Amino acid sequence: MVKFIKKLGPDIKIAILLILLSIILMLTFQVNFYNLMSSNKEVIIKIIYLTGVAIAISTAIHFLIPEDLARKHLKNNKLIYLFYATLLGVLTPGPVYAIYPIVLELRRKGVGNAILVAYLTGQTIIGPARAPFEIGFFGLKFYLFRILLALIMGPMAGILFIAFSKFWPDKKIIVA
Repeated sequence: MVKFIKKLGPDIKIAILLILLSIILMLTFQVNFYNLMSSNKEVIIKIIYLTGVAIAISTAIHFLIPEDLARKHLKNNKLIYLFYATLLGVLTPGPVYAIYPIVLELRRKGVGNAILVAYLTGQTIIGPARAPFEIGFFGLKFYLFRILLALIMGPMAGILFIAFSKFWPDKKIIVA
Protein backbone atom coordinates (compact mmCIF):
# COMPACT_ATOMS: atom_id res chain seq x y z
CA MET A 1 0.00 0.00 0.00
CA VAL A 2 2.80 2.41 0.89
CA LYS A 3 4.58 1.67 -2.40
CA PHE A 4 1.36 2.35 -4.29
CA ILE A 5 0.92 5.72 -2.56
CA LYS A 6 4.54 6.67 -3.25
CA LYS A 7 3.99 5.99 -6.97
CA LEU A 8 1.07 8.44 -7.12
CA GLY A 9 1.72 11.94 -8.38
CA PRO A 10 1.50 14.90 -6.00
CA ASP A 11 -1.76 16.07 -7.57
CA ILE A 12 -3.45 12.72 -6.89
CA LYS A 13 -2.10 12.67 -3.32
CA ILE A 14 -3.52 16.15 -2.68
CA ALA A 15 -6.87 15.16 -4.20
CA ILE A 16 -7.08 12.06 -1.98
CA LEU A 17 -6.15 14.12 1.07
CA LEU A 18 -8.83 16.72 0.28
CA ILE A 19 -11.48 14.04 -0.25
CA LEU A 20 -10.58 12.37 3.06
CA LEU A 21 -10.63 15.73 4.84
CA SER A 22 -14.03 16.51 3.33
CA ILE A 23 -15.42 13.16 4.49
CA ILE A 24 -14.06 13.70 8.01
CA LEU A 25 -15.57 17.20 8.16
CA MET A 26 -18.97 16.00 6.88
CA LEU A 27 -19.06 13.18 9.41
CA THR A 28 -17.87 15.42 12.24
CA PHE A 29 -20.41 18.18 11.61
CA GLN A 30 -23.30 15.94 10.48
CA VAL A 31 -23.67 17.58 7.08
CA ASN A 32 -26.23 16.20 4.64
CA PHE A 33 -24.19 15.51 1.50
CA TYR A 34 -27.16 15.85 -0.87
CA ASN A 35 -28.17 19.25 0.57
CA LEU A 36 -24.57 20.41 0.44
CA MET A 37 -24.15 19.43 -3.21
CA SER A 38 -27.55 20.73 -4.34
CA SER A 39 -27.06 24.09 -2.64
CA ASN A 40 -23.74 24.53 -4.45
CA LYS A 41 -24.66 23.06 -7.83
CA GLU A 42 -24.16 26.34 -9.75
CA VAL A 43 -20.62 26.67 -8.41
CA ILE A 44 -19.88 23.00 -9.09
CA ILE A 45 -21.17 23.29 -12.67
CA LYS A 46 -19.10 26.44 -13.22
CA ILE A 47 -15.96 24.75 -11.89
CA ILE A 48 -16.51 21.70 -14.10
CA TYR A 49 -17.19 23.95 -17.12
CA LEU A 50 -14.08 26.11 -16.58
CA THR A 51 -11.93 23.05 -16.00
CA GLY A 52 -13.26 21.53 -19.24
CA VAL A 53 -12.45 24.73 -21.15
CA ALA A 54 -8.96 24.79 -19.67
CA ILE A 55 -8.41 21.16 -20.65
CA ALA A 56 -9.63 21.94 -24.19
CA ILE A 57 -7.20 24.87 -24.42
CA SER A 58 -4.32 22.78 -23.10
CA THR A 59 -5.16 20.06 -25.64
CA ALA A 60 -5.14 22.68 -28.41
CA ILE A 61 -1.76 23.93 -27.17
CA HIS A 62 -0.47 20.37 -27.24
CA PHE A 63 -1.42 19.90 -30.88
CA LEU A 64 -0.96 23.44 -32.26
CA ILE A 65 2.31 24.58 -30.71
CA PRO A 66 5.30 22.75 -32.17
CA GLU A 67 7.65 21.13 -29.65
CA ASP A 68 10.67 23.05 -30.91
CA LEU A 69 8.96 26.47 -30.68
CA ALA A 70 8.81 26.41 -26.91
CA ARG A 71 12.22 24.78 -26.57
CA LYS A 72 13.88 27.32 -28.90
CA HIS A 73 12.19 30.52 -27.88
CA LEU A 74 10.44 30.23 -24.54
CA LYS A 75 12.97 28.21 -22.57
CA ASN A 76 15.27 31.22 -22.35
CA ASN A 77 14.14 33.47 -19.55
CA LYS A 78 14.58 36.78 -21.34
CA LEU A 79 12.93 39.78 -19.75
CA ILE A 80 10.73 40.41 -22.79
CA TYR A 81 9.36 36.85 -22.57
CA LEU A 82 8.63 37.36 -18.88
CA PHE A 83 6.72 40.51 -19.80
CA TYR A 84 4.78 38.74 -22.58
CA ALA A 85 3.91 35.88 -20.24
CA THR A 86 2.65 38.35 -17.63
CA LEU A 87 0.57 40.15 -20.25
CA LEU A 88 -0.93 36.86 -21.41
CA GLY A 89 -1.67 36.02 -17.78
CA VAL A 90 -3.44 39.35 -17.31
CA LEU A 91 -5.53 38.69 -20.43
CA THR A 92 -6.43 35.09 -19.52
CA PRO A 93 -9.96 34.90 -18.12
CA GLY A 94 -11.12 32.55 -15.42
CA PRO A 95 -9.99 31.54 -11.96
CA VAL A 96 -6.44 30.37 -11.42
CA TYR A 97 -7.40 26.71 -10.87
CA ALA A 98 -8.82 26.62 -14.39
CA ILE A 99 -5.51 27.61 -16.00
CA TYR A 100 -3.38 24.96 -14.32
CA PRO A 101 -3.98 22.43 -17.14
CA ILE A 102 -2.80 25.11 -19.60
CA VAL A 103 0.32 25.85 -17.55
CA LEU A 104 1.05 22.14 -17.18
CA GLU A 105 0.87 21.64 -20.96
CA LEU A 106 3.13 24.65 -21.56
CA ARG A 107 5.59 23.18 -19.07
CA ARG A 108 5.50 19.85 -20.89
CA LYS A 109 6.23 21.73 -24.13
CA GLY A 110 9.41 23.07 -22.56
CA VAL A 111 8.40 26.58 -21.51
CA GLY A 112 10.76 27.77 -18.77
CA ASN A 113 9.58 27.81 -15.18
CA ALA A 114 10.32 31.52 -14.75
CA ILE A 115 8.04 32.29 -17.70
CA LEU A 116 5.31 30.14 -16.16
CA VAL A 117 5.72 31.97 -12.85
CA ALA A 118 5.33 35.31 -14.65
CA TYR A 119 2.21 34.02 -16.43
CA LEU A 120 0.64 32.74 -13.20
CA THR A 121 1.53 35.95 -11.39
CA GLY A 122 -0.11 38.11 -14.06
CA GLN A 123 -3.23 35.94 -14.08
CA THR A 124 -3.45 35.77 -10.30
CA ILE A 125 -2.95 39.47 -9.63
CA ILE A 126 -5.45 40.68 -12.17
CA GLY A 127 -7.66 39.30 -14.90
CA PRO A 128 -10.38 40.47 -17.27
CA ALA A 129 -13.17 39.03 -15.12
CA ARG A 130 -12.27 41.44 -12.33
CA ALA A 131 -12.53 44.55 -14.54
CA PRO A 132 -16.27 45.30 -14.16
CA PHE A 133 -16.14 44.95 -10.38
CA GLU A 134 -12.97 46.93 -9.82
CA ILE A 135 -13.91 49.71 -12.24
CA GLY A 136 -17.42 49.86 -10.79
CA PHE A 137 -16.32 49.89 -7.16
CA PHE A 138 -12.98 51.69 -7.28
CA GLY A 139 -12.85 53.54 -10.62
CA LEU A 140 -10.90 53.21 -13.85
CA LYS A 141 -7.74 54.82 -12.48
CA PHE A 142 -7.52 52.23 -9.68
CA TYR A 143 -7.89 49.38 -12.19
CA LEU A 144 -5.28 50.83 -14.56
CA PHE A 145 -2.82 51.15 -11.66
CA ARG A 146 -3.46 47.49 -10.81
CA ILE A 147 -2.76 46.47 -14.41
CA LEU A 148 0.47 48.48 -14.38
CA LEU A 149 1.51 46.88 -11.09
CA ALA A 150 0.71 43.41 -12.44
CA LEU A 151 2.83 44.06 -15.54
CA ILE A 152 5.73 45.02 -13.27
CA MET A 153 5.25 42.29 -10.66
CA GLY A 154 4.97 39.41 -13.14
CA PRO A 155 8.44 39.84 -14.66
CA MET A 156 9.82 40.55 -11.18
CA ALA A 157 8.38 37.24 -9.96
CA GLY A 158 10.05 35.50 -12.91
CA ILE A 159 13.37 37.20 -12.14
CA LEU A 160 13.10 36.21 -8.47
CA PHE A 161 12.33 32.64 -9.53
CA ILE A 162 15.52 32.61 -11.60
CA ALA A 163 17.53 33.99 -8.67
CA PHE A 164 16.06 31.54 -6.15
CA SER A 165 16.49 28.58 -8.48
CA LYS A 166 20.24 29.17 -8.52
CA PHE A 167 20.30 28.35 -4.79
CA TRP A 168 17.46 25.83 -4.79
CA PRO A 169 17.25 24.34 -8.29
CA ASP A 170 14.16 22.63 -9.64
CA LYS A 171 15.55 19.38 -11.00
CA LYS A 172 12.19 18.20 -12.31
CA ILE A 173 11.71 20.43 -15.34
CA ILE A 174 9.08 18.45 -17.25
CA VAL A 175 6.12 16.82 -15.52
CA ALA A 176 5.09 13.39 -16.81
